Amino acid sequence: MSEMEKLLQEEENNYQEIYKGTVIEGKVLIEKDDAFYVDLKYKTDGVLPKSEVFDDENIKVGDTIKVYVTKVDKNNGEVLLSKRRVDEISSWEEIKKGDIITVTASDINNKGIIADYKSSIRGFIPLGHIELRYIGTDIAQGYLGKDFEVEVLDVDPKKRRLILSRKAILQKAQEEKFKEISDKIEEGKIFTGIIRDIKDYGLFVDIGGIVGLVHISEVSYDRNIKIHQAFHIDDKIQVKVINYDPEGNNRLSLSIKALSGHPWDEFSSTHNVGDVVEGEVKNIKDYGVFVNLAPVVDGFVHISNLSQDFIKNPKDILKVGDKVEVKIIGINQEEKKIELSMLFGENAPAEDGEQKPAEAEDAKQEDTEN
Repeated sequence: MSEMEKLLQEEENNYQEIYKGTVIEGKVLIEKDDAFYVDLKYKTDGVLPKSEVFDDENIKVGDTIKVYVTKVDKNNGEVLLSKRRVDEISSWEEIKKGDIITVTASDINNKGIIADYKSSIRGFIPLGHIELRYIGTDIAQGYLGKDFEVEVLDVDPKKRRLILSRKAILQKAQEEKFKEISDKIEEGKIFTGIIRDIKDYGLFVDIGGIVGLVHISEVSYDRNIKIHQAFHIDDKIQVKVINYDPEGNNRLSLSIKALSGHPWDEFSSTHNVGDVVEGEVKNIKDYGVFVNLAPVVDGFVHISNLSQDFIKNPKDILKVGDKVEVKIIGINQEEKKIELSMLFGENAPAEDGEQKPAEAEDAKQEDTEN
């Protein structure tokens, strides 16, 4: 064998065999507008198109990089490479079930969000795993372009399957907040909360990780309150804990009206027998009229105290909704009753709060009916 043949043989022995679908290492020799040329210790340099490199990668001449062989032409020796495929393989290998990763929401369909991981892997977040509660595509649209953490529910590199959940992370955070706030909850304690939902039967209020119910009966002393008009979702309100069972089903009962005194107590402490007050006719019976003096505070005017003239029926001179001035002639603290009169001056009844037998019977009948 001649010297030249020996040199050629040595040169050929230094070359490594290259196969399609393998990952190999090479050194960047040249950079052109559309590609890098990489020394692979092969008889020809490999071509790495810039389209096969992620935009956030900064490759320079002299760098040693790992590349994926996408094509080997045995006739002309051309070798095509991809850096994207290597990064994808590396990313798939590092993902494990239960991992917490950061993704970017890039697309949406009628079943959920498509999210990108490291620009090389696409995962899927079902609509039921975006928030704590199931949401529609209209709300999911708001996540497009945003980065957020998710938990890996399922991963299969061979099938390129990646199922993710943001809900799992929110649940863990909620559980931690739940534990923290649960230790602070005591009956009688006052919290500032946020209204999360409004139903006909009450308000659901979040007090920092735990949602409790303000039943309609605990919203206000005013039984005619319209909660859908008086309150709105995301309103901040103060509530008082009236019952909490951490050992059972964690049911939390809250109250708004417990934060203030009963209107009767306030009214009776600021008004006395002999005071003249304004009220509104609330109900009319054959034997007299009920007048609203303050929220849930009503007084009763017996038919004999409506006018100095004879009246056959109170409806002859009054109607529901009329504004009237009345004089307090009796306050019964035990039964929470107020006796009123529309007679003033010489015609006014005695201010002793005592009822005639017939009047007492009428008022008793009214209590049963109302």
